[in-house]
Amino acid sequence: MQALREMVEGLSEFVPGGITVELPGGTRVGAGSCRVVIKDDRVLRDILRDPEMGFGEHYMKGNLAVEGDLESFLRGCFLYLQRKKEEKNLGFDLMRALLRMLGLIRRWEEREVRKHYDLGNEFYSLWLDSSMTYSCAFFASPGMTLEHAQQEKRRIIYEKLQLTEGDTLLDIGCGWGSIITEVATLYPIRAVGITLSKNQYQYVKEKILQEGLEGRVEVYLMHYEELPKLGRKFNKVVSVGMFEHVGKGRHRKFFQVVSDILEEGGLFLLHTIGKVHPSSQSRWIRKYIFPGGYIPSIEEILRACEGLGFNLIDIDDWRIHYYRTLKEWRKRFHQNKDHVISLYGEEFFRMWDLYLTASAVSFYVGSNHLFQFLFSKGVINSYPVMRRVFLQSPVASHSV
Repeated sequence: MQALREMVEGLSEFVPGGITVELPGGTRVGAGSCRVVIKDDRVLRDILRDPEMGFGEHYMKGNLAVEGDLESFLRGCFLYLQRKKEEKNLGFDLMRALLRMLGLIRRWEEREVRKHYDLGNEFYSLWLDSSMTYSCAFFASPGMTLEHAQQEKRRIIYEKLQLTEGDTLLDIGCGWGSIITEVATLYPIRAVGITLSKNQYQYVKEKILQEGLEGRVEVYLMHYEELPKLGRKFNKVVSVGMFEHVGKGRHRKFFQVVSDILEEGGLFLLHTIGKVHPSSQSRWIRKYIFPGGYIPSIEEILRACEGLGFNLIDIDDWRIHYYRTLKEWRKRFHQNKDHVISLYGEEFFRMWDLYLTASAVSFYVGSNHLFQFLFSKGVINSYPVMRRVFLQSPVASHSV
């Protein structure tokens, strides 16, 4: 009980109004306005032993409830746990190292990616924007809609890549094809996308036919390591929201492949969640949401491309834009709560609600960032000089 009191006191420093924990027998610890109701005797034991996994697993199963603002509570938990040293999940990293040595890592990665993205196009269409873009948007103004913010994100990417007539663009991890199908209508270029998700692959193939883009847009169901087998070079390469799936220890292989298929003088834009410094990963998210996911640091990314002919042009940080994007996704997710539950059940809904909320908090408190790296193959001194402009924060007029 003393350990619980110490945890409640510590958390109450970071949760507005403090917290109260109500145990199964009715005993209450703390006097805060945010109530954490524990419905099973195992919950407290598991949380005290492993706060992240204990809370996450019992929350999704409905063994505990947060009566108050979940985001504010999780924000307090993030800040509280920053005081404590988290254990490294050695078992997971050793498993991937063994698979890599046995030459089985590609098959493992394919299974991990499909587990997440092949939940069904219907599921993602319930809460993504109309373009089915599953990555950070850019809110040029606080009142911008999610659809317009995703369109603005893509516009910025096209501008950074300096797309022009005759370009050949490759999208590594093309998702539901929003970039490769849009660029073909905006620029006289050819675009190719690859994905490991069978659902995404079929969706993009049908979209290409529906929009009459045959001959200008192609999509392949393949792992990025297989790209050299296409026997083609590209002068523009983009990867949005895929690098987080590459996995620890695999980043250099990814850059080697990009270097092999990128023409000299070409441009590569990498849009990825990242960390400023190497740090621990969320084991709950890696287990239940993104199997195999690893969020690299700036240092790990730049070290991975060293000596492969890449020249760094620019780095952007859209951290607060991802917070706003996740808030928009969660709002739409809740608007379709009954539909999600009818498809996958109550536990699934609680699991994904926790994931969307905790992810938003991770960006708000600065644990995670969203980086856009722009590289050239070789040094390009003629690339336009970027001049920053100051825009109002996308959360300036929204409650946080």
